[in-house]
Amino acid sequence: MAYGQMRVLLVDRIAGAVTAAARVGRFAVWLATTTRMRPSDLYAALATARYMAAHELIERTADAVEMDDDPEVDVVHLSQPLWFGGATIYEER
Repeated sequence: MAYGQMRVLLVDRIAGAVTAAARVGRFAVWLATTTRMRPSDLYAALATARYMAAHELIERTADAVEMDDDPEVDVVHLSQPLWFGGATIYEER
């Protein structure tokens, strides 16, 4: 790859990152103005989403264990993904 081509690729990636940041900013402005949500409301929605994701994970795990025909199946560890905080919901001791 030539030096000029590398610079153009770098500029293209920077432009893509700026475009993505602009989309996020535009969405945040739209969310704040259209829905009339204050920052505390947005924080509450995000905090609630974390617990709703934990509840969904518990339900899916229970369904998977229930559908399995093996009576020896036990859940020994259940944790949230990192983007929801990575909290351990259940761990057998």
